[in-house]
Amino acid sequence: MKGLGLHPVLPWPVAVLLGLVLVGLCVAALLTRPAQRRRWALRTGAAAAVALALLGPGVAGAQAPQASRAINVWFVADTTSSAMARDYPGGKPRLDGYREDIPKIAEALPGARFSLVTFDSSARATMPLTTDTNALQTAVDTMSQEITLYSAGSSITVADEYLRGALTKSKERYPERARVVFYLGDGEQTNGQAPTPFDLGDLVDGGAVLGYGTAKGAPMANLTSIGESDGDITTTDGQTAISKASEDDLKKLAEQLGVPYVHREGGDIAPALAQAEPGELVEDASASTPTHVSLVWVLATLAAALLLVDLWLVSRDVSRITRAAREMEAS
Repeated sequence: MKGLGLHPVLPWPVAVLLGLVLVGLCVAALLTRPAQRRRWALRTGAAAAVALALLGPGVAGAQAPQASRAINVWFVADTTSSAMARDYPGGKPRLDGYREDIPKIAEALPGARFSLVTFDSSARATMPLTTDTNALQTAVDTMSQEITLYSAGSSITVADEYLRGALTKSKERYPERARVVFYLGDGEQTNGQAPTPFDLGDLVDGGAVLGYGTAKGAPMANLTSIGESDGDITTTDGQTAISKASEDDLKKLAEQLGVPYVHREGGDIAPALAQAEPGELVEDASASTPTHVSLVWVLATLAAALLLVDLWLVSRDVSRITRAAREMEAS
């Protein structure tokens, strides 16, 4: 078949050996048990289908974009209480803007590795570096602001120490991979101190500071547990608390990281990405490589169908034997 290729789901020797053992055992039973020949023929067919599936057959598919330059990307997202301030377009919380933009950026950089870092009073890796964009999507979908009760003020640069360690490790282990940082936040400093500047030196090769929210600000949901809120956050005198974004502080962060600042209000990510990335990083992502359409599922379906027929035959024979035994007892 034109374009047919093999992509073993296990290492070649293991896949071949396991396939031969499965088929060999079934063929031996087929030859030595003539009374059950029909059932063992079905099992031999199922074993052959599984053996072929282990070799991962597939046919050539369409050309897919693939980054020709290796990139490690860190998304650093502010998940303090202000992430739930509702001044993103459409009256949505700023966190929704993060959820919209991160997958768009990932889609524009195929072949890259992605990590999601979230921070409130401290920074943590919600997802380590991976090429699995489905895992990234899940991590983004489940990203949540901090529980309001535990909020004790935060710094917009609290992720500095974590990032320095992650970027340094990446530089040592993968010197050939560019290190790209996208910071997503509103720039609101709430711990009563001036933010400590980012100190990442030459560890950042590209990226952007993406800003969300407005200077006018908006109320924030009072999160009582993950996914549950109880009205809006109020001040000690009972007034509705307002979170105000600070573009000035975000622009300072961008200068410290050596990347552009881009205010986000939804829509196409391409213009922001064009500003955000050194040209060669974006252009390298325009290369393409052929894909393959896996036939493993076809073979797995065939094996399952043959085994279902075998199971039906076994059930029928058991039913006949049981009925015959009852008739003998009755007589």
